[in-house]
Amino acid sequence: MEHYQKLILVTHRQQTPVLEYLELIKECAAEGITAVQLREKEAPLAFLLEFGTRLKEVLSPFNIPLIVNDSIDLAKKLDAEGVHVGNSDGDPAYARRVLGPEKIIGVSLETMDDLKAANRLEGRLYVAASSVFATKNKNNLKTIWGLAGLQNLVKHSRHPVLAIGGVTDVNVYEVLKTGASGIAVIGAIHEAYDPAKATRDLRKILDQHFT
Repeated sequence: MEHYQKLILVTHRQQTPVLEYLELIKECAAEGITAVQLREKEAPLAFLLEFGTRLKEVLSPFNIPLIVNDSIDLAKKLDAEGVHVGNSDGDPAYARRVLGPEKIIGVSLETMDDLKAANRLEGRLYVAASSVFATKNKNNLKTIWGLAGLQNLVKHSRHPVLAIGGVTDVNVYEVLKTGASGIAVIGAIHEAYDPAKATRDLRKILDQHFT
């Protein structure tokens, strides 16, 4: 398991001013997030280029990789450390050709057929069980894997499996028992009263599990 897979924070800026949001990211970086996934579904490319550049500037001193959601082109323009693609967002094999052998590629798993396709891929890659639990932060979910489904993905995957969707400090213990390599979260940090403390608490649980 690579270190970046442990605790990925998925961006959820909404109406928060950029400077304020970047400060939140910096606080969470100091407390133990291991990667950031840039996920801004409705934002225009010009904004994403500027926002992504500033995210990289915040994350760089912590050696925390930036992974772009959906857009291989944006990942290339930003020279991000990786890209995460779903079934409708792009071909991971194409992403590898465009971004090169050292970049991180994440692939969403919504069906067992997705897993079979991912198992044919090579290189620096992780897969994400999308979604483990019901979540208000993603619409039109094909599959709610649950703990049993997540464990089955771990059992049959050639690549590290991350848990995403409804993972919190309450259920993360059970999630990790499935053999997942890490978690990606939105609400567990963004909706916390103290996001920095929430990050620290999650990281402590993860570190204890993986020691």
